Amino acid sequence: MLQQNNQIIVFTDNPAAYDQTELTEHIDVEFCSCPDSICCAMLEKNYSGMILDMRKMMQTPCCKRDRILSLSAKTPIMRTLEEADRPICLDDHEDFICRCLKQCCIRTGSSCAISVSIPVEISLENDPAMRTTVTGTIHDLFEHGCTFHTDADLSGHTFLHLKISSLTNKLPIYAGVCREQTDLDCSCGYKVKFLDIKEDQSRELSDNIPPSESADPVRQPLIK
Repeated sequence: MLQQNNQIIVFTDNPAAYDQTELTEHIDVEFCSCPDSICCAMLEKNYSGMILDMRKMMQTPCCKRDRILSLSAKTPIMRTLEEADRPICLDDHEDFICRCLKQCCIRTGSSCAISVSIPVEISLENDPAMRTTVTGTIHDLFEHGCTFHTDADLSGHTFLHLKISSLTNKLPIYAGVCREQTDLDCSCGYKVKFLDIKEDQSRELSDNIPPSESADPVRQPLIK
């Protein structure tokens, strides 16, 4: 599973602008200026929140900006505009801090991977229509993603589309690669995080995951 932490990640070229602000007084902050690096960081961890410098975002190429927004879709976000080496909050910063501090508590369900055997088709990020696919098998399913094995070499591809034909809704699921398959015989496979999954798909997949003892008995979708 991805590890939840109490950090927020800030997309900025000027980390010093956030020194001694109310934001850094209440929560740990990690800074990142590279679009590719922030995507990798968000695939490795479940951050409690994200701050986006809007000038930095507008200077980022559209495709990379879309990736960042996809990765942060379920994460509290605050927009800032950096002026005179100080961040101006474009959103309510107190509400943002509150939501970040509560973020760890809103995820429900089991934290353990569940062994399954589900056929899956995979295409690359630039093929959302899935005209060219390779086949694989999902063998571990967890709250926010899955692990699959394939004989195809997908190394170097950070984002993929997955089609699970056994689901009622067969629309492709957009996913980010958290861990690559080291070789064709590796049983661990590719570990991916679901970034864009429909609620009915999430709910249907969640039927494979038993609720934790502390969770509400009403079944929750994988991703809210």
